Amino acid sequence: MAFELAIVVPTLNESENIACLIDRLEVALAGIHYEVIVVDDDSPDQTAVVVRRVARGRENLRVLQRIGRRGLSSACTEGILASSAPVVAVMDADMQHDERVLPEMLRRLREQQLDLVVGSRNIAGGGMSELAKSRVWLSHLGRLLSRICAAHQLSDPMSGFFMIRFEAFEKIANSLSGVGFKILLDIVSSAGPHLRIGEVPYQFRNRAHGESKLGCMVGLEYLYLLFDKRWGRWQMRKNSAG
Repeated sequence: MAFELAIVVPTLNESENIACLIDRLEVALAGIHYEVIVVDDDSPDQTAVVVRRVARGRENLRVLQRIGRRGLSSACTEGILASSAPVVAVMDADMQHDERVLPEMLRRLREQQLDLVVGSRNIAGGGMSELAKSRVWLSHLGRLLSRICAAHQLSDPMSGFFMIRFEAFEKIANSLSGVGFKILLDIVSSAGPHLRIGEVPYQFRNRAHGESKLGCMVGLEYLYLLFDKRWGRWQMRKNSAG
């Protein structure tokens, strides 16, 4: 029986969280035939080893361990393209994304014939935990900057929690920059105005274990992504015309 949904989970040093997430997904997705694809960037804390151990008792779990390369966006791309499911969700392993929202995202995508459903912290019903509110300014700044290159004005373009039809992703996969941590903006910018998008609210939770991957380099990579999607395409058109 073919999977109807794939959950792609990019990881780097998430050995303390990943087994718990897998258990929570089993509860949240009861009645849905799904698979979990963990894409691990050769974590020093042996995240891939943990996933393999858990996978011995599950037929719907596998790990892609990448050697010699890192990056959340490229990990998500490889994970999505490794699935045969018609719909793929992307979420973090740190428990900050609410797995209980996934069935509603799938329902909306199907019933409203959407291409992409985004988990948003910035619409009614969504929000941040108390400890995560220090990141609110970063989310709002990202939202303002995203207007430079995106045809769609998402309420939460910095979200790393979304669900997309495989066929929609496949069409734009070769156009993705694959830079940094914010693959959602990369997808929306590459797809253009015809992508059918919906949003579902969720409460952004505190990290369960481990350390946040956010830092100065993440911000610089986000700015590079914006530049590439806005002016890189313009430069390519200019060169083609010449």
